[in-house]
Amino acid sequence: MEKYFSREFQLTSNDVNLEILQHTVGDVGCVVWDAALVLGAYLDHMNQTGQIPVKNRRILELGSGTGFVGLVAAALGGDCLMTDLPEMVPLIKRNLFKNTPLLQGAGSAKAFEWGSDMSGLVSHTDKGFDIVLAADCIYYKESLNAFIKTIEDLSSHSNEGTKTEIFISYEDRESEEKKTLIADFFERIKKSCCVSKVPYEHYRNDFRCEDIHIFKITSLKT
Repeated sequence: MEKYFSREFQLTSNDVNLEILQHTVGDVGCVVWDAALVLGAYLDHMNQTGQIPVKNRRILELGSGTGFVGLVAAALGGDCLMTDLPEMVPLIKRNLFKNTPLLQGAGSAKAFEWGSDMSGLVSHTDKGFDIVLAADCIYYKESLNAFIKTIEDLSSHSNEGTKTEIFISYEDRESEEKKTLIADFFERIKKSCCVSKVPYEHYRNDFRCEDIHIFKITSLKT
């Protein structure tokens, strides 16, 4: 029998209190990591201040894990597709079901492997995505090439003439391997995309940490 523990997250935009179930045992995607909390809180704050309106926007989350960041987007009124490997989809769906009454927008979950053809998301990508979210996805060297391909594909797929905005967050780690992985990602993605770091003052006040960073990525094309 599967065992869960939960954590709550309060949105300041609409006073919604999400409850996210996490597995007591499992891989890295089974819990809500700090970089996901910071990214979700950032989206909440930027929506509240009107800098990134979420309502009615088409949103994709990569590497959703528990579905936390995508649920924040859906709770704020976005139409969010949460994706991960097939084995993670049941946990996303469980959290989606648990929080559905609190969502002002729509949420759905689907298996999607990085590096795959975008036709795997055909029901959504026919009109493109306004916003793409990815928290702590730069973690395994083996998946870096596929992740970069997906980010490049998404950035080049504009939504009705406007650029898709991709927001990624990650946490600094002591491992030299992880540091090299992050550096490699940015060195390569800057060749095909415009990359800018989100200033800390744009983060939600209660979710600021110097060890966690958010970057915005868009297409180089004008």
